[in-house]
Amino acid sequence: MNIIKPSQIILFIVLGLLVSSVTFIFFKLSPAAGLSTLLYQGFGTKGGITGTLQMTIPLLIIGVGLTVPFTAKFWNIGAQGQFILGEIFATWIGLELVRVLPPILDMLVAVIFGFIGGALWAIPPTIMKLYRGANEIITTLMMNFVAVYLLLWLVSGPMEGAQAKLVYAPASAPIPPNYMLPIIPGTTISSGIIIAVIIAVFFYWFLRYTDFGYELKLIGQSEDAASYSGVRIKRNIILSMIISGGISGMAGMVMVYGITQTLIPQFFSDVSTSFGYVGIAVAMVASLNPIAVIFTSIFLGGILNGAYVMEAIYSVPIDVVISIYGIVMIFSLIGVMTDFGRLFRRRKAR
Repeated sequence: MNIIKPSQIILFIVLGLLVSSVTFIFFKLSPAAGLSTLLYQGFGTKGGITGTLQMTIPLLIIGVGLTVPFTAKFWNIGAQGQFILGEIFATWIGLELVRVLPPILDMLVAVIFGFIGGALWAIPPTIMKLYRGANEIITTLMMNFVAVYLLLWLVSGPMEGAQAKLVYAPASAPIPPNYMLPIIPGTTISSGIIIAVIIAVFFYWFLRYTDFGYELKLIGQSEDAASYSGVRIKRNIILSMIISGGISGMAGMVMVYGITQTLIPQFFSDVSTSFGYVGIAVAMVASLNPIAVIFTSIFLGGILNGAYVMEAIYSVPIDVVISIYGIVMIFSLIGVMTDFGRLFRRRKAR
């Protein structure tokens, strides 16, 4: 991917916000007032910042995980399903082991199983692509549908908690409070945010300074050149998808053990649980730079958090505010995918 100046991305994000804010007029709210409220509720209050950082955690982890196969131009659209499988594996093993393991070991095992769950879900579409030529965008996307309905079946049946049965709300039994990820002292924010930042820093180093990272970049630039150079393309892509799926699965573990405490159903229409899809935009807007993913996930997490507050304050339907979120992401991706500097240089050369 071309190296895009951050100023260009910021410009398009601002343009997206300005264009999308026009929708507030339909609710007798000036675009300036609506937009300022949206940003203020996401970033201007202590509660808003707390909610934003909580929303950021899964977006950041998934976004970083997606940078790995995306670097090789292998398009993993299945992070949502891998995230869900990580939730399922981590919750199941965690609840099974709370009776026999101390909290720290239970959480460690849950992290491992979360990774395994996400990785296993990423392998079938990868094999279908490499050995049968199936389009990875379609196969990874379809796996998301299977994961969503698998989760719904589990929390409505085999993994449904006793309390959930009483209130007729599908969910697993809760993770015991002392087994949850600790809270950052002086805040109500899960320490999962620290884990997410550590993962981002590690993968920045991993993709930039290791042979594997270099080979992924070479594959992304030209498979023919990579093959001629002796790069084992299939092996590297499989490993990249195992890593990506596993990291998305770890995001699922952190979600349950750090935020929701229970395994709950997820729906395609609910953006607040569709972290795997939003994570794609997070990774792309960051130009596949894991450090930049930290900032894009915070920004998009803040917009999403502010959207839900807007619904409560101004009775603006959440779908309308979410449309603003989508417009901002579209403009952001336009800024990422278009190298205006190069176009200008070409025109000048002519």
